[in-house]
Amino acid sequence: MRPIEGLTVIVDIDTNQVVEISDNGKNIPIPNSANTDYRLSTQMKTHHKIKPINPMSLEQPKGPSFTVENGHLVKWANWEFHLKPDPRAGVIISRAMIRDPDTGELRNVMYKGMPSELFVPYMDPSDAWYFKTYMDAGEYGFGLQAMPLDPLNDCPRNAYYMDGVFAASDGKPYIRSNMICVFERYAGDIAWRHSECPITDMEVTRFLLLRKCFLYDMSYSNF
Repeated sequence: MRPIEGLTVIVDIDTNQVVEISDNGKNIPIPNSANTDYRLSTQMKTHHKIKPINPMSLEQPKGPSFTVENGHLVKWANWEFHLKPDPRAGVIISRAMIRDPDTGELRNVMYKGMPSELFVPYMDPSDAWYFKTYMDAGEYGFGLQAMPLDPLNDCPRNAYYMDGVFAASDGKPYIRSNMICVFERYAGDIAWRHSECPITDMEVTRFLLLRKCFLYDMSYSNF
């Protein structure tokens, strides 16, 4: 939270000796420590007006309008598509088709799509950053930090949950439960996320503006 920019220390791990100290950030100010703790427990101590939001639920007396076949084929209104969680790309929608109201035939709309758009600016040429070339997939694993979705917090009633099958560091498959939930909502509703790795004691929210349509959510966080 308070990086000392420009200060680099090279240590010989075998001899436990400091080999070199480089300080090229003398003119770069160190961030203040005041008001930098983002955890909800700390914020509640300083801001007494904060009031946590209660869980939300969407009622559908007749049940959802979509169906899921074979665990991944979603059918809603005149739409059909395949849905699955991916440890790298997040949610993948494939073979999206719409049924023509005139002919009754299914027309291909999208073969494969994913909402993941993330850029991490590694390999800055400065001394303090050039060696920080993390291999996220190798060091943190694919999907290892994914968290299961919380019913009535992340997803409303009548949501359909999908598990994800990922590969562990030894190559063996393992199951992450409730990686995706499928549900319907009206435009203007908000989708709540109950937490975010590794911020485990803070309620995180995100807002989605959608038409009344199929909506998915996924507990996916590698960064």
